Amino acid sequence: QQTNNPAPIPSNDAQDYTGPFTTEYLYAMCSQNDTVSREKCDYYLQGLLYGLNVQKSMQQKGMAICLPDMTPETARLRILQFIEAATGGKPSSNKDGGNWMAFMGLAAGNVCK
Repeated sequence: QQTNNPAPIPSNDAQDYTGPFTTEYLYAMCSQNDTVSREKCDYYLQGLLYGLNVQKSMQQKGMAICLPDMTPETARLRILQFIEAATGGKPSSNKDGGNWMAFMGLAAGNVCK
C-alpha cells in the first residue's frame, strides 16, 4: 500500500545502525537517489544475499548454521576474535575474502544439531 507521506531520509553517520531496522528505514535507505543512501542499501543487500546463498550452500552440504540470538556488537566481536585467532593476530596474512571470514566467525560452533 503506497502512501503520500515522504520516506524519512537516513542520516549519514554511524548512528544509522542502532535501534530497530524497520521496514520504513529499509525503504527510505533504498529509495533515496543520493550516493550515500544507495551505497548503504547496496552494502546491506550484498550482505543479505551473500548470507542467504552461503546458508543455502551449507544446508545442501548437511551443515546448516543455527545462530543464537546476538546483537550486531556481539557479532562484530565474534568476527574480530575469529580473525585474530585464525591469523595469529595478523589479518593481512590471510588471503580469504572478508565475507567468508565474517561468515566463519559467526558459524564456528553453531552448526545445527
